[in-house]
This record gives sequence, C-alpha cells and structure tokens, in this order.
Amino acid sequence: MLFLENYFPIFREEFHEIVQTFKPAKGDQLVYFELKLFMRRFSYLLPRGFRPLGFIFIVAGVILGIIRFYFGIKPALLEGKVFAVYSVFLHSKSMVIIKNQLIEEIVGLLLIIGLFMVAFAREKNEGQDISATRLNAFMLSVYLNTFFVIAAILFTYGIAFIYMMIISLFLQLSFYVFSFRIMIYIERNKGK
Repeated sequence: MLFLENYFPIFREEFHEIVQTFKPAKGDQLVYFELKLFMRRFSYLLPRGFRPLGFIFIVAGVILGIIRFYFGIKPALLEGKVFAVYSVFLHSKSMVIIKNQLIEEIVGLLLIIGLFMVAFAREKNEGQDISATRLNAFMLSVYLNTFFVIAAILFTYGIAFIYMMIISLFLQLSFYVFSFRIMIYIERNKGK
C-alpha cells in the first residue's frame, strides 16, 4: 500500500483520481504525487481574512513609527519594565528586568506581523499557478534583500549600518508582498 493510503485513509478517493490520470515513468514519481496531494490538502497559508487585518496592523505600525521616529514622541503610557535577555545602554546587562520605552517594539511587531499576514494570506483561487507566482516572488524578494544588505555592508558605517539591518528585517517581506501583488496583477491582466 502507498504512504497516504496507510496513514491518511481520507485521501484514498482523491489519491486514486490523481493516480488514474497519471502514468508514472518511474516508481519514485508516485511519491511526488502523494506529497503533492498532501500539500494540496494541508496548506501553510493563512485564511483570506488575515489580509485586511494585516493591512490594519501595517497602517497602525507606520503611524506609530512616524509618531516615534519622525516627531520623536515617546508616550509615557508605553514606558514599562520588561525582561531583557541581553541589553546594552550604558552598561551590558543580561537576564534582568529593565525599564524601557515600548513604542519601538510595538512598531516592529505591528509591521512584521502585518506584513506576514498580508504576505501569507490565501488568495481567492489558490492553485498551482499562484503557488508558482509565490515562489517567483519569494526568490525575487530574496535577491533584492540580499543586494540591499550587500549595499549596506559596503556603503554604510557605524549606527547607520544598524539602521540598515533593522530596515532589512521589514524589507524582505515588503519586497515579497509588492512583487507578488505585481506578478498577480500582470497574470490577471495578461488575457485582457
């Protein structure tokens, strides 16, 4: 018996439909189709409803980021004690509770979580063509982010380099979201 039939009997009918239309040249290719069927059933993408929530998080993160970094406002409400695994201000500290302004962490979390939700929310008609587009967009975002990091290493120094590495954290997902959206737009308008 085959892998999915042994361990996942619910796949039996769907698996046999795929196998009947497939004429394997080698026995190893059958394993590929079992995995393909398994991945079709269990996707790691988030439900579609996460995309609008992700945009709300991104907008909130950008607004708070402008308030903090452009206007220099640090609300007293967001100052508190936090556990720090490692902290360097005037002295190095590790495994201690420190007093910290939390707006920077909130901005970072809102942006990363929002970008993650937008990037990995399922499309309305998620299929193999969209999966291929996702892969292409991911590869493009890795290339662009790598070029950004190389440029930062070569042309920025001191604290500016640290800022570039912080920007790089958000840039990878941003490049992915923008390139994926552009590729999807091009694919949908190709036939018009």
